[in-house]
Amino acid sequence: MNKNRFPVHSSQISVRCFPVFARTVALVLCCATAARGADGPATGTRPAETPTPPAVAEPRPILSPARKLEHARRVIDRFVAHVRGAPDVPASARSAVERGWREHRNDEDPSEFLTAGVAIVREAYKNAMQAMDQEDFAAAEALLRPLAGDKDVYVALHAGALLARTLVEQEKLEEAEELLAPLAAREKELIECSFLEAEVDFLLAYCRLANLRYEEARASLQSFENQHPDAPERLRLPARQMLQELAARQPESLGEVSDLMDYARRRLSTGRADKPVRQRQDRAIELLDKLIMQAEERENQQNQNQDQNESERDRQQRQRQQQNQPNGGNRSNTPMQDSRRPQGRGGIGELHRSATAKPGEEWGKMPPEERERILQSLRRNFPSQYRQLVEQYYKQLAKEK
Repeated sequence: MNKNRFPVHSSQISVRCFPVFARTVALVLCCATAARGADGPATGTRPAETPTPPAVAEPRPILSPARKLEHARRVIDRFVAHVRGAPDVPASARSAVERGWREHRNDEDPSEFLTAGVAIVREAYKNAMQAMDQEDFAAAEALLRPLAGDKDVYVALHAGALLARTLVEQEKLEEAEELLAPLAAREKELIECSFLEAEVDFLLAYCRLANLRYEEARASLQSFENQHPDAPERLRLPARQMLQELAARQPESLGEVSDLMDYARRRLSTGRADKPVRQRQDRAIELLDKLIMQAEERENQQNQNQDQNESERDRQQRQRQQQNQPNGGNRSNTPMQDSRRPQGRGGIGELHRSATAKPGEEWGKMPPEERERILQSLRRNFPSQYRQLVEQYYKQLAKEK
């Protein structure tokens, strides 16, 4: 299982010497050449400026367990009433949903019953979730695309959120952001007809960050923290970490170079060698050139300082030798070899130190076991107590046919 598919972005570079820069530049140039082959030369322009970030939402209160249970029951009551009155829902599906809700209404946390109910109402949605469980994301995407525009609001919301997740799994993050932005704007429907709002807001913030929209991502993450103080830990922890690292981010650093290159890699891996890719490759090369120049300047300055220090030491040594000579300080008939530099440490200095990436250059870095736990948590579509309900319905349906 690939543990890096979940939206976790790690950009850590350790630079030990100038040749590492050179090799990185060569790598970027190779990618850029491949990307330009079909479309001609890149424009060389920098990526467009980040649009004005969305306003940060006002904080919401943390609901007590009793209030959360009351809200969950109210949402599912509305769903069951909707199914009962929907003419396009088969009678067998209506009966299964109503019977299942009577059995599970007193569950400690019945919120995930809604997912099972939508799977009963739309078989394609159930098949898409099974494809997700099998990590067949392309098949899930094909099933979910038409459902995301379904006239049934419950089906459309759940299919849209699951479709966004399949796109993230496939690293199609621009498409995911385009889908999530209007979905997140349906705040009232998400609250009244689903329990998906926190996940939708989190995925939108992540996609904006991965797509290098730093200020929009910052605003989205702050809104997420304000609006979802009691969101699941699997969402709150990475959101808080990304915010902390955004606060420590240093523009035009190695972290930004890594972000730009990772963006280009991701787009190229999905077969896209378009203008945004070329722009970010060119920007990465521009930043690398600047960092190389700065490293050379530091090395030259350090060498100059060392030469000055060594010249001063030579002068002081000559003075001491003259003072210690028996002829009263007159220079010996054998001249000192002034042009010979005494042995000492080299002048590379800080350029050879390991430059550890700063916190802002380690987007969403988490231990592998934590990434895997979050991945599995997000992939979980059917909780065990409701999986049986859905399976029983479709088994009975198959017998009747």
